[in-house]
Amino acid sequence: MKTPALLLMALSLTGCGLFQRPFRPAHAPAAEAAAFQFPLGFPPGEHTFIPSTLSAAVQLAMDDFLPRDARPPRNATPDEVCLMRRDSYDVLAKSLSEKVVLVAFTPGKGACTTEGLTLDVGATYAVDVRNWRILAVQR
Repeated sequence: MKTPALLLMALSLTGCGLFQRPFRPAHAPAAEAAAFQFPLGFPPGEHTFIPSTLSAAVQLAMDDFLPRDARPPRNATPDEVCLMRRDSYDVLAKSLSEKVVLVAFTPGKGACTTEGLTLDVGATYAVDVRNWRILAVQR
């Protein structure tokens, strides 16, 4: 009698991992959000237009390069912790064709470097923007 109950409990516990909530970005508290005033229209001056395929290709590559749930090791150095942050990387993206976008991640200038330390990290991705998959990665 105990075996079916234990089996049922074990299956239900392993199933919990299948029902994780999808990632949702944090939002500011309501009072802070209410205090923000959007300008009338988009502000003039320098801005960046990112076509939809480039935007989606960058997100797909970043989710592989540095998954949202990635955490630094327990005894990580400050540079290792910094390199686990998405905002530490500059992105270069270029459409090679209607099907392929190249996306490169490199640490931003001055990011994650201790004096005298040179970082050789980053990666370049070839992203298939028709089937939304990673074709190849160069590290």
